[in-house]
Amino acid sequence: MTVFKAYDIRGLVDSELTTELVEKIGYAISKFFNGEDVVVGMDVRTHSFRIAEALSRGLLAGGSIVFIGTSTTPITHFASYVLQKPAVMITASHNPPEYNGFKIMKSGGLDLESHEIQQLANLLETPPAARRGVVYTYDALARYSEYIARKFGRLNLAVGFDPANAAGVILKPLLSQVFHRLVAINDFPDGRFPAHLPDPEKAENLQQLRSLVVSNKLDVGIALDGDCDRVGIVTGRGEIFRPEKMVYALLNYYAKPGDVVVLDVTMPLYLEKVAEERGVKIVRQRVGHSFQKPTAVRHNALFWAEYSGHVGFRDHNYFDDGIYAALKLLSTLGEAGVSLDKVLDTAPKIYEERLDIKAADPRKVVGDVKRRVANMEYYEIDGLDIRTKEGRLLIRPSNTEPVVRVKVESESKEGLEKLKSLLSQLTSP
Repeated sequence: MTVFKAYDIRGLVDSELTTELVEKIGYAISKFFNGEDVVVGMDVRTHSFRIAEALSRGLLAGGSIVFIGTSTTPITHFASYVLQKPAVMITASHNPPEYNGFKIMKSGGLDLESHEIQQLANLLETPPAARRGVVYTYDALARYSEYIARKFGRLNLAVGFDPANAAGVILKPLLSQVFHRLVAINDFPDGRFPAHLPDPEKAENLQQLRSLVVSNKLDVGIALDGDCDRVGIVTGRGEIFRPEKMVYALLNYYAKPGDVVVLDVTMPLYLEKVAEERGVKIVRQRVGHSFQKPTAVRHNALFWAEYSGHVGFRDHNYFDDGIYAALKLLSTLGEAGVSLDKVLDTAPKIYEERLDIKAADPRKVVGDVKRRVANMEYYEIDGLDIRTKEGRLLIRPSNTEPVVRVKVESESKEGLEKLKSLLSQLTSP
């Protein structure tokens, strides 16, 4: 598979993402941005510095670099915005340790869109030996920390923090400043991710944090993915507070009539009913931050959100920033005098499952399903959104892995089982 994905560049280091290819990518980025200075940050993967060296050889053939060192994707967005320069974040986010890649941003911090990434792929060539640029440094972490601390002040909360040995470890001093009490685990950098993968979307990766919160009688737990643009939340009771519940809370206590909110297609249907009751317009968009952010900009949306934990706010330039999203949620609920557990108690109950079906050709699988549902009600924003009286099946090809993503959603357990049976029929050979 190509390393050029729908909204970033990602692959196995040395076999797919070779040194030669990384140098070509660096030179292509420099050409794409017409020789402008490029901000470069990197996560804590074991090969990130080696990747940075190879990328720099390509970038320096066309221009200069502003190196911000170990960083998070949100901090790299922030540096791009403050410096008004394009940027590259070296990261493979939540992927296993053997992966790495690049998230590329235009001047100001917004990501390249899918078609722009493909344009970049067409610019690949071996960089010339001569170097045109030099390397500067910039302390983006300090500037970002000052900005966040000013924005939110001090929150009177006892918080558990699990950065999963990934890039989020550099945020511990900031969080110690913002929260009344911070108890952290897996807070030293280790690109092998020995405790668990840095993917808060999966419940098994939140088990340590849940235990930490309950045993220490904390108010909330915060987990981050590998590059900190996604967040996982745990309540004081140790329950998982999923991103759709974040949207539910923000619709109730943050949004105002007339606001627009952009949601990915996988967010539950009940949120549309909640928004309508609040006078808020929901705009649906396909999964992927490079699709969500431009849509939010076009609609001047209050915020955008994906079920995987990406959330971006208008007052933060729509950057998907896990810590900013957590602080926005907690400060909003704090002002309303509502706890996370109270939100869970009042939210509508839905039954859902998410499944990954391995497939050599995910798009072919979805195409085969489409032919089988020709006489059923379905929509095509991102894959197939199949509706029945029991609920819906959302079947779409992954943009980053050789799998078909499936979401089964119903208002009852019986409906969920019927939908799963339908899924089995639709995807059988």
